[in-house]
Amino acid sequence: MARLLFLQEVAFEYVGVMCLSAYIKSRGHQCDILIESEEGKDFWAKVKDYKPDAAAFSAMTGSHVHYLQMAAQVKEKLDVPIIFGGPHATFFPEMIESPVIDAVCRGEGEEAVVDFLNAVENGGDFSAIPNLWTKQNGVIIRNDVRCGENQLDNYPPADRSIYYKYKYLRNYPTKPFITGRGCPYLCTFCFNRDFNQMYRGKMKILRRISPQNVIAEITGCKAKYPLKKIFFNDDIFIMQKDWLEEFAPLYRKEIGIPYACNVRANLVDEDRVKLLKESGCYLVMWGIESGDEKRRREILGKNISDEQIRKAAALFRQYGIKMKSFNIMGSPGETLEEAVKTIKLNAEVKIDYPWCSILQPYPRTKIAEIAEEQGVLKKDYSLDDMHKSFFANSVLNQGEMIRIERLQKLFYLGVKLPGLIPLFTWMTKYPLGLLFKLLFGTSFLYRFAREVDIPLYKAVLFALRHRKSY
Repeated sequence: MARLLFLQEVAFEYVGVMCLSAYIKSRGHQCDILIESEEGKDFWAKVKDYKPDAAAFSAMTGSHVHYLQMAAQVKEKLDVPIIFGGPHATFFPEMIESPVIDAVCRGEGEEAVVDFLNAVENGGDFSAIPNLWTKQNGVIIRNDVRCGENQLDNYPPADRSIYYKYKYLRNYPTKPFITGRGCPYLCTFCFNRDFNQMYRGKMKILRRISPQNVIAEITGCKAKYPLKKIFFNDDIFIMQKDWLEEFAPLYRKEIGIPYACNVRANLVDEDRVKLLKESGCYLVMWGIESGDEKRRREILGKNISDEQIRKAAALFRQYGIKMKSFNIMGSPGETLEEAVKTIKLNAEVKIDYPWCSILQPYPRTKIAEIAEEQGVLKKDYSLDDMHKSFFANSVLNQGEMIRIERLQKLFYLGVKLPGLIPLFTWMTKYPLGLLFKLLFGTSFLYRFAREVDIPLYKAVLFALRHRKSY
């Protein structure tokens, strides 16, 4: 039996880590997590006290920088094998070149991590494990991914105990669940196209947990922990209509807790919206991305029309379901006029909780290729050039970007006060940096407080707790 310890920077529960922990424990090993922000000065003492046989980090691009620093300290203090996984490791496996990393897991990690722990336990060699990139005598070994699991019911429910030992996470009223994995769409700013290519012929693109098993997991969580609202973290919750038809009445009967989920405008029809409403959905989240249809289709790869967005929004309003939108400003070649159209479209369809970021063109995404082709992104662009926050400045060098950056800070106010859009557009002519930051921060916290239905002061406390993430 090997002991694996995940290390994490801030208090946020990742469903992927909980799923890995559950699978690891089901195969006879031990697993836990320690969160730096929650442990404070006792963090490293508790890491030592756990006596891990291996340490793990699940990293997104941006957070990987801090986690590499933490990994170096683990090596210095404990000298145990270190494995990295998550989105960053999957798409930038060359991070194995770091002297503090012993293995990098690409793709889905359940079987690979258990194989890794089996090898650690036996003092053996983990250099031939599928999904892992490792090093041996200074030579990098690049193993291909194995066939993925198509039957998600074969996996145990997520292990929430590793996170809910922390009072803050245990008592937080909204908790995340997943009912499936995968997305078939090819948005240029997303890694899904590369993930699907990596698993081509080895795994179905979209896999779901049976409605019965989803209900069983929620029931178990509800019996042990505070649970007032649920967020289904699937990329597109409404993808399979037959699954939704089976799930909705079962959820309404057995659970009945309000929930939020991700949808996509081209899949929205009245049957689906009615099923969502009747089963308890109070909020849908979806990507509008740009108010310019040509840009949305050709640059962002989101093959959705303005009319589909308008029809979907009208149905959600008709059935009384709130809407949160995701939007991107500063894509390659975007003009200020196009950015203003994004605010106007969100205002027109009456988005309740509009959200907007500045494009961060992750290396190796299609959007980064487009930016390079247009000459607005330097050829040697790398992860070191990226901002950790997607609310920061743009890395693209193009015409009206400074004004677009300023407009993004006023996005929420523009959607909610469309009559002031001309004023906000005019304001972007001037370097009112502190004012823009103040208006953005205030409106962001106000939107968040309304969205999750908490007092504003609690939203401020949440922001302070997670300030490193923004």
